Amino acid sequence: MINYLTKSLEFDIAYMVNSFLYVLRGLPILKDLLTDDIYKSGILKKIANIVIIVFFILRSLFLKFFYFFIIFVGCYELFPNTFIKTYFHIYFILTIIGFFINNKLLNSSKKKYFSINLFRVNANKMAKADLLWNQLSNLVLNSICILFFGYLINSPIIYSLVLILFTFFIRFIGEALNIIFYKKYHYIWYSNTKYYITVLVTLIAIGALPFIGVYISLKLIMIITVIVIIIGIISANYLFKANDYKLIYQKLFSIVNIMNPKNDKDYLRQAMVEVKEKDKKIDNKKLIGKKGYTLFNTIFFERHKEILIRSAKKYSLILLGLYLLGGYLVLTDLKYSEAISSLLHNNLGWFVVIMYFVNRGAIITQAMFFNCDHAMLNYNFYRKPENLLGLFKKRLLTVSKVNLLPALVIGLGNVILLILSNDYNVLIIITTFLFIIFLSVFFSVHYLVIYYLLQPFNKNLEVKKISYSFVTLITYMVSYMMTNVTMNSITFSLLGLLFTAIYIILALYLVYRFAPKTFRLD
Repeated sequence: MINYLTKSLEFDIAYMVNSFLYVLRGLPILKDLLTDDIYKSGILKKIANIVIIVFFILRSLFLKFFYFFIIFVGCYELFPNTFIKTYFHIYFILTIIGFFINNKLLNSSKKKYFSINLFRVNANKMAKADLLWNQLSNLVLNSICILFFGYLINSPIIYSLVLILFTFFIRFIGEALNIIFYKKYHYIWYSNTKYYITVLVTLIAIGALPFIGVYISLKLIMIITVIVIIIGIISANYLFKANDYKLIYQKLFSIVNIMNPKNDKDYLRQAMVEVKEKDKKIDNKKLIGKKGYTLFNTIFFERHKEILIRSAKKYSLILLGLYLLGGYLVLTDLKYSEAISSLLHNNLGWFVVIMYFVNRGAIITQAMFFNCDHAMLNYNFYRKPENLLGLFKKRLLTVSKVNLLPALVIGLGNVILLILSNDYNVLIIITTFLFIIFLSVFFSVHYLVIYYLLQPFNKNLEVKKISYSFVTLITYMVSYMMTNVTMNSITFSLLGLLFTAIYIILALYLVYRFAPKTFRLD
């Protein structure tokens, strides 16, 4: 197994090195300097190997540390008086969520496809080697973070060890149940939206219990951990004794799944934007009197209405539940009433981050490309400035309507919370509500602009341009920086409205000026 683990890691490193060199060649400044011979250079590959390994280790450690840091800071800020109990409660629930949705053994990645189908690697040994590597690497990373943050809160070492063991063994249970479910029903359970959303919402609701003073006690966590260890050992024995991984992977690696996979996390975007047969039928009344790009845009969005509105509805329902909880806290506890009032009066920047995550612009642009633009971009007339700008305006209007649903929930929710807190005036209510609406429009414009100006996708809907990833990262960083801005909500709202208006005008100019050159298939 160690031999297969080594080969698996070598394959990962080789794949990442070649991808890294490919990205380097795509940078404008290096495009003409680096030729195809770069892939044959032993020295460059050794340097790239070191860079990739160091980057992989630092990246893994950073992401894990950042995960714990968010939990730590969130619990400290929201529950300073019951911080330790809340910290253990939240981490415990998030680990259970990971038990359901973070199973990696059945991910039909390209690496597994190439290894098993092309290089004839033993599927059973490779699967077990991958499982062992994932478990050991996560054990090391989780142990470092759990012990570190446990030390910060002066938690007894026994509690940290309990969390380490619970996290380690519950992963075995999750992987085993995932395989058992797949063998019985022939699909991975979390590809079933109904099951996925039900489980996720239920666990999130349990995770929110500290808001009403209810916690999972440390004693209960220790008892559950003992049970999990026992079941985890049985599950690990099942996973390492199983000898039918090749058959499972062959089903996952069917031509249909490789070209348009439904169960592969690497290709989850395609599944998210796939049009169902029933959605292809359009009410002719909605097409009467429309022609040209107006007709074209109407047909596209009518066919994709379910895709586009589905996630907006889910977010809206979750937000509605959170605002109902917020309203309850405002009415029952003066401390929460004052905290929420202070947030809405002086820290409106937090809603920039919230709207960043709630906005559906990224999914909508993926649907546009996968089900429309990747075919239409082969025609020159489609990329004429007047046509691009005309379609951009129509798409912007429709995308803004989709994003308006969760925006209205947030905007109206803020208004209601202000009224319930008895600390408001009419001007604050109007400006904060309009700020949320305009913020929704801003992100709608932003995602469309970077889609038209950077066009990051290839025909498989994979993001291939590092510039797009860079811009989205900068967008998140700037959004997060807004959380540190303390400013009167009226002033902040008016500045936000002005910025959005200027950004829309600038976006229209940039799309008209540059999109004919940038909006294309490479």
